Amino acid sequence: MLIDHMEFDPRHQRLLTVCRLLESQLAHPWRLDDLARHACYSRHHFERVFAELTGWTPIDYLRRRRLVQAGLRVRHERTAVLQIAHETGFASDSVFSRNFKQAFGFAPRDWRAGAWLDFHLDIQERWRRLHDSDPDDISDESMMASLEPEKPDIPRVARVRHIERRAVWLARGFGIWGTRADRYWRMLGRGLPQALGEPFWCAITREDPGFVTGDECLYEWAVCATGEPPPGWLSDSLPAGYYLCLRYRGGGAPLRWLYSDWLERQRRWVADASRPHLNLFHERSGVLEGELRIPVRLL
Repeated sequence: MLIDHMEFDPRHQRLLTVCRLLESQLAHPWRLDDLARHACYSRHHFERVFAELTGWTPIDYLRRRRLVQAGLRVRHERTAVLQIAHETGFASDSVFSRNFKQAFGFAPRDWRAGAWLDFHLDIQERWRRLHDSDPDDISDESMMASLEPEKPDIPRVARVRHIERRAVWLARGFGIWGTRADRYWRMLGRGLPQALGEPFWCAITREDPGFVTGDECLYEWAVCATGEPPPGWLSDSLPAGYYLCLRYRGGGAPLRWLYSDWLERQRRWVADASRPHLNLFHERSGVLEGELRIPVRLL
């Protein structure tokens, strides 16, 4: 969903609150009537307006969020597959395996053994077709080539740090990617209170772009702020914990640098799929300055 102006529909805020509730309690046995009640709608009306906002029915959205979380955890963690199934809301191993294979084309154990790479290559091809469909967009290959001259010595400069919880205002869009995501972010900034000045932003990644294309993603932006948020924003927080951090200045930096040049070359830390990836930044005179943060935990 791409909003072209800053006149937010109050109904959307209630639906976004329900989305965040689902994601914070994936294992809860949610019923449609319960979700509709949280959103202050009848069951039928809730289904309709939820699908208009997200492109998914509420139950399909919940199943998708569970599977995305499970896919990340099976890929990055050594936690037993059955435990991951239960912690992401699946009642049995057979139900989990069936849904997982429908979503990704592979059984969970094959996914962990390396089948995720085949799926990733297919997603890359789908990303290329998306980039080609937007003449104003920049392909991943072009972006990486432009950033390569600025690439630092990752093993030397990347650091694992414990980050405290931080209060933010959160905004979300669905199926927005490429240049449209940039326009949406700038539009969000124009609607913020002037008292914030030049806010410190955070782009939040709850899905691995290697496993899902932009037209299927949810995109989140946050500003570091406290107090009552303006219309269209939710009060939230960036979770505390250990993060692999990389500071940058200039055109930006891709998360894959941290994966390929740091995480995958050591055996002490692994990505923690229970928390999102973060890109905290501000822009001054057209120059980005910020820090990438990949959530990690000790093996």
